[in-house]
Amino acid sequence: MISVNGVVIDEARLASEAWRHQEAADPMESAAQELVLRELLVQRARALGVGTEGDEAVRAVLAAEVRTPSADEAACRRYYDMHGERFVVDAWVEVEHILFQLTPRIRAPALRHRAGEILQALAQAGPAAFADMARQYSNCPSATAGGGLGTIRRGETVPEFEAEVFAMPAHTLRERLVETRYGFHIVRTGARDPGRMLAFEDARARIAEWLQAASERRATHQYLQWLVGQADIKGLDMQGADSPLLQ
Repeated sequence: MISVNGVVIDEARLASEAWRHQEAADPMESAAQELVLRELLVQRARALGVGTEGDEAVRAVLAAEVRTPSADEAACRRYYDMHGERFVVDAWVEVEHILFQLTPRIRAPALRHRAGEILQALAQAGPAAFADMARQYSNCPSATAGGGLGTIRRGETVPEFEAEVFAMPAHTLRERLVETRYGFHIVRTGARDPGRMLAFEDARARIAEWLQAASERRATHQYLQWLVGQADIKGLDMQGADSPLLQ
């Protein structure tokens, strides 16, 4: 049984919340953490005399007690200078790949080894063999097109794949496999355009929004940790809680 300052969170409440946390490593624990935090915020709302119940109370407490400064010009400029790659626009690269798809029935080490063998064979065979090998080995629908994915722009594929292909020179077969959530890829680039750097003046509003959002997340996290530290919570260890309210 879980209790928060004497208020019991029963199994029925846990069960009704758990379906929202199916992607968590432990859905029931994640649901419990969420309910504890919400109960703390509702109790705090009553103590402050703001909001009523539920989401309204949560919003009212956070609005009343969590304060974050706006991002100033200097902070925005520092972010722009440190993360210039995020402000490159109009970049694109032509990509071909051979996907060795990872599934629950396939052991990753064995699949990685097999993909590595095909990569070595392809490196020895030369560029002309890529399309045929893609048709033979790739688990991606692009296999029918010889592995061709066409022109990729930033934001059009998963981050781990994007980071690798945009770092590659044009017309290059990557010497190592690219590992993504889908499996292992043999990748070759075609033509590419590195794009252009967005001027600071054009990026400033977006940067300020990012910094403000990040600051709000940090402040909310700290505030919720403070509430947890002040509370009498039984039946659940809240250290390392990963509720969405703490993210």
